[in-house]
Amino acid sequence: MEPLLSFVIPFYNVEKYIAQCLDSVYQQGIPEEEYEVICVNDASPDHSRDIVLEYQKKHTNLILVEHEVNKKLGTARNTGRKIARGKYVWNVDSDDMVEPNCLGEIIKQCETNELDVLVFRHRHLRGEEILDNDKNTWNEMSEPVSGFNFWKSQCLDKPGIICPVWNKIFRKDYLNGNGIFSPEINMGEDVPFSIEAVLLADKVRAINGKYYIHRETPESLARSLRKTPSPQTLYENSFVCGKHIHKTVDRIPREEKDIVKSIRNIEKYTIQEYSSFLNIMTETDISEFRKICKKNLFSNMFVLNVLGRKWTLKYLEFLMFGLKK
Repeated sequence: MEPLLSFVIPFYNVEKYIAQCLDSVYQQGIPEEEYEVICVNDASPDHSRDIVLEYQKKHTNLILVEHEVNKKLGTARNTGRKIARGKYVWNVDSDDMVEPNCLGEIIKQCETNELDVLVFRHRHLRGEEILDNDKNTWNEMSEPVSGFNFWKSQCLDKPGIICPVWNKIFRKDYLNGNGIFSPEINMGEDVPFSIEAVLLADKVRAINGKYYIHRETPESLARSLRKTPSPQTLYENSFVCGKHIHKTVDRIPREEKDIVKSIRNIEKYTIQEYSSFLNIMTETDISEFRKICKKNLFSNMFVLNVLGRKWTLKYLEFLMFGLKK
């Protein structure tokens, strides 16, 4: 029997949280043969792997995949999906959780509506307290719509709502057939992936079920970037993500001007991210960041065009003279 859904859970340095994550995916009240759990060890240096191995002894539907070297989150997601047998894929972060007994309803929604993408709500875990998230609320949809119509009804005025990858279920053959994979980077990889995956879909539906619990931790990738930005990670988070978003815009018909404008706004924000971190980086890291930018000068200039002449000149000035503090 082929599973209906594949959880894809990359992990790296999450020994404090991964047991709680795995406990949540196994509290679903449906037979384990109806889903599989693919854990991708991205060369984690801690004891996360040992914990996963203990769960594998108890659950025959848990598959452990090993990266010999760290290949970054986007690559790990792709690794898991390439071996997934499920009709649908759910990307789960290893320090987060899913709601108990939600998987049966999720599969029912996907199967009944023959969906390419199902979008739902999430809650936050702060410390030991689970809090409702009332900011990113979807307009409940009675019927599936195309990705373009979904974007017009849900995302035009708040395009950032689409960015997380973990509050969506994707039909695997739809993703594979359209060549939609995560950028092979560690930070922000879900933004271009989610945009492309939603836009190109024939059938998308949003529901207000709260099926995911997103943990807020000091160790999370987003928070660590804010504290001590790595030059390479910062470059990926701004320019590499920006380039992927730029390519997605090229797949949108020109007459869809409102959608193009909306996604351009995400692209602009993403690329501009680099400048907000420079003042908290060390001189050494700033120098390294400039080297990376100079190495990719021409491809960066291509995407910088969306920001206009003023930003382009500011960027060139930074490359030539460094940061003026």
